[in-house]
Amino acid sequence: MAAIDTSDEQRLTPKGRATRQRIVEAAGELILNDGYSAFNMDRVRRAASVSGSQLAHYFTDKQALIRAVLGRQIDVVLDFHRDPRLHGLQSFDDFERWVDMNVRYLRRIGYEGTPTFHALVGRLVKSDAATRQAIGEAYWQWIALLESALRQMKRHGTLVAAADPRRLAMVIVSIHQGGGTVTYAYRQEWAHVDAVRFAVNYLRTFATDPAERAPRPARRRRVIAVAPIDDDTAHFTRKGLETRSRIVEAAAELMLKHGVAGTSMDDLRSAASVSGSQISHYFQDKRELTRRVVDRRRDDLVALHTRPEMRSLDDFRALQAWADACSADAETTYRRNGCSYGSLAGELLESDDDVLAVVSAGYDRWIELFRAGLVAMRQRGDLRSDADPRHLAVALVVAHQGGAMVSHATNDAAPMRAAVTAAVDYVRSFAKT
Repeated sequence: MAAIDTSDEQRLTPKGRATRQRIVEAAGELILNDGYSAFNMDRVRRAASVSGSQLAHYFTDKQALIRAVLGRQIDVVLDFHRDPRLHGLQSFDDFERWVDMNVRYLRRIGYEGTPTFHALVGRLVKSDAATRQAIGEAYWQWIALLESALRQMKRHGTLVAAADPRRLAMVIVSIHQGGGTVTYAYRQEWAHVDAVRFAVNYLRTFATDPAERAPRPARRRRVIAVAPIDDDTAHFTRKGLETRSRIVEAAAELMLKHGVAGTSMDDLRSAASVSGSQISHYFQDKRELTRRVVDRRRDDLVALHTRPEMRSLDDFRALQAWADACSADAETTYRRNGCSYGSLAGELLESDDDVLAVVSAGYDRWIELFRAGLVAMRQRGDLRSDADPRHLAVALVVAHQGGAMVSHATNDAAPMRAAVTAAVDYVRSFAKT
């Protein structure tokens, strides 16, 4: 698949552009609602109310149409950043307006049913190499736009000489996408509010004017706790639990490599060395199996964050050890497959409330691990009194999720390393001394 190019649309008549746009919109909604595996040209034809010949006139094949869907959505993203009210993002005031406009846009579109770029990435990034490449090209377009704006700020003396515009651009895009994923999982805005506030506050740490470096507080709405998920293992025998665990682990590995939609029951039977009747005995359907895979990946996250070198994540050395571990895995893990938890979350954002409750419960556990450590740091005097432990905890999580997402899509470890390093540096900006 070639890089995203929307120039074909400019050669069409107004009526042709309207028809093409209707097809692209219908295709985007189908991808969002049903995923890549269920997406085909015949369904698009019916959804867009066009004939087969019309569809073939505008798009030579399925890949060309997917490329158009991604192109349309990245154009929405780039046009948002080119809004005249943002003045080319040449100042901190412009970035403050960017924060406000992001939140207003989220409130307007809601938390489901709209093919935002991060939602499409969650559905498509593991579908095939060509689609992943197209997504990566789109991310580089977004990063380049922000990099150009930040270079202007640096030329004007607004940012210090040590500021790296490209790295800062990667961080901002990663944080934005991580915030979108987490907020869609909860279907509540607070995660994205924290994310964009983190992005601009971090940018402020590079301000030439000391007065501009003061962080602005996050203005989030009430956070609603997610109900815990019941344990359903009590009625299984020890041998049954072992078999069930083997199935879940095999499914988790397949879903990490191929996505939820790309994991078939036939592949699972072979990978776990079980029969179809055994899978049916332990899981009502694929939806139930997916929920248990989310549980497994949540437990993996907890294990990662409670390793001895990270102690209780309650001092700067422990947080740096976390960032170092993520950076060390950026090339071999996150670039190749994304985050084992976040890639599942991204693909499940349009699922039903029960599935999202499981995903959100995992994020609850993850955020709480960081929050508890940060509370201890503030109580001990390592952090200033204005440090908000929950905001900083969310910042660490969304940096990880967005960095992994962008690194996997771009096939480049740099966004992951930049994002987690920025998150720990952001926490350090609240140090008491």
